Amino acid sequence: MRRVLDLALRVSGSQWHGDKEVDGNSMKTTIRKQIGLAALLMVGCLGFGPLTASAQDDAASAAQHEATSAAAMSEKSEALVAAEASEAMAAEARAEANAKKQQRDDFRDSFDKLGQGQRRNAVVTFGKSADLKTNQTADAVVAIGGSAIAPGNVRDAVVAIGGDVTIDGAEVGDAVVAVLGNIKVLPGSVVHGAAVAVGGKVEVAEGAKVEGEIQEIDFGAFGLPSLDWLKQWLVQCVFKLRPLALGPGLGWLWMVAGAFFFFYLLVAVAFPRPVEICLAEITRRPATTFLIGLLTLILFPLIFLLLAATGIGVVVFPFLVAALFFGALIGKVAFLEYLGQSLGRAFGMTPLIKPVVAFLIGSLILTLVYLVPILGLITLALTALWGLGVAITAAFGSFRRELPERPTTPPPPAPMPGQAWPTTVGSTAAFAAGTPPATAPEYGVPPASGRAEAGLPPTPMAVPMSPSATPSEVLSFPRASFWERLGAAFLDVIIVSILGTLVGGPPQGFLVALAYFAGMWAWKGTTVGGVVLNLKVVRLDDRPVTFAVALVRGLASVLSVIVLFLGFLWMIWDRDKQTWHDKIAGTVVIRLPRGMPLVCL
Repeated sequence: MRRVLDLALRVSGSQWHGDKEVDGNSMKTTIRKQIGLAALLMVGCLGFGPLTASAQDDAASAAQHEATSAAAMSEKSEALVAAEASEAMAAEARAEANAKKQQRDDFRDSFDKLGQGQRRNAVVTFGKSADLKTNQTADAVVAIGGSAIAPGNVRDAVVAIGGDVTIDGAEVGDAVVAVLGNIKVLPGSVVHGAAVAVGGKVEVAEGAKVEGEIQEIDFGAFGLPSLDWLKQWLVQCVFKLRPLALGPGLGWLWMVAGAFFFFYLLVAVAFPRPVEICLAEITRRPATTFLIGLLTLILFPLIFLLLAATGIGVVVFPFLVAALFFGALIGKVAFLEYLGQSLGRAFGMTPLIKPVVAFLIGSLILTLVYLVPILGLITLALTALWGLGVAITAAFGSFRRELPERPTTPPPPAPMPGQAWPTTVGSTAAFAAGTPPATAPEYGVPPASGRAEAGLPPTPMAVPMSPSATPSEVLSFPRASFWERLGAAFLDVIIVSILGTLVGGPPQGFLVALAYFAGMWAWKGTTVGGVVLNLKVVRLDDRPVTFAVALVRGLASVLSVIVLFLGFLWMIWDRDKQTWHDKIAGTVVIRLPRGMPLVCL
């Protein structure tokens, strides 16, 4: 701008000096032209300045854009290079994985081409080590409670639970896993899968190859203590099926056993009366108490479901579990005393009859049995069931003893010497009608008034029978027990199942079962199972079991079944040994002597 003004002044000055001789008008005209020219130059300078600045800004922006584009291109090039490198690495990894997979497939195909006599399907051991020889091959090697040693080739996996795994110059087609153990891959060995050690270490020697991942799950990394004690317990006790064992790392187990022993001893000393009641039950009925315990174990889930369905299970169930637990403890103490007393009686050692001494002897015997594999675990389960059954049986016995006695009909007075019992003609009909029987004077004996006149004592009157009195046939034979009826029912179920299969199964099978039971009860008062066990169905009113009564009894037995067999179990604690269908039909089941025939064919 300044340059343009200087140029305009120089032009106007030079023009002024060159025109001194021009006249006044010409001079004025020249001055106006020069002023216009200067104004034009000024306007041009004012418009050209911003254009110049804008051009400079555009140039700077273009340079910055070019720099940014160059940087972006550089970054893009670097990212492209990195992506290409990553893709190349991924492709290389895929190629390597495919090569390993191909090698593994080729190895497995070589196994599949072997004949049946050249390879073993699988080597599985329980409680001991699994050893595959050098010249042997197998599909898999599994050792539970022992170590797995594989000098020979294995098509699939090698697994050891509670032991170590050793691959000695062999080839394994899949993973190698050790739970609570270590893994050793010796020189010349090839593992096509992963090597995983849970609670142990993985050692891969020089010259050995593990194509998969190597994983070591160390419990110490999670702040947990060493699990050697758990390993010893699994190997020595769990996998050998025994509660106790002798060995290193099992001291804690004997401490737990000692705590249980002192707790049982405390129960024996603190609660002698309940233990004595349970001891009396197991001494009197050893087999029954065991079966009651087994039945309790079977029915406990069903009872829990019933309580849950009624809505009171949430409140009652904890108390029920606690009662069963403490009852089982008392029953277990009673069983230990029973075991000691039985040994004392067998050897004629009277001091062992004392409760505490018998308890100590029984505990010692049970501890020795617990050390035997398999037998120890079976004994633990049986004694637990036995103790529970003893407690349940004793509880029901005590409950029944606390019930009030039922009123009984007094017996008729004894006749005088030389005097016969009074007899009646319609006594049976009177009993069925619920009225006292009418007595008639005996032959050759005068009536009561005549006897008084003759100076004889009056004839004793027969005491009327109550409608609820049990007839002679029912009273003369014992009621069948639960296990006798269960045995007869088992035989009948076999027969009914065969007949139901012949007719095509349900629903025709149900009709066959109903016809079988109702027909047999109406015909001979028993079934085939009842014939074998000498059982008979009789009515409480001393009348014969008609087909209508038998049909009602058969249909009512369905009710006893659908309520989780509670109707059948009812006879265990029922005083009259009646099931629900017995009560509905008015019947009982009696046991006849062996010599009395039930059927005549």
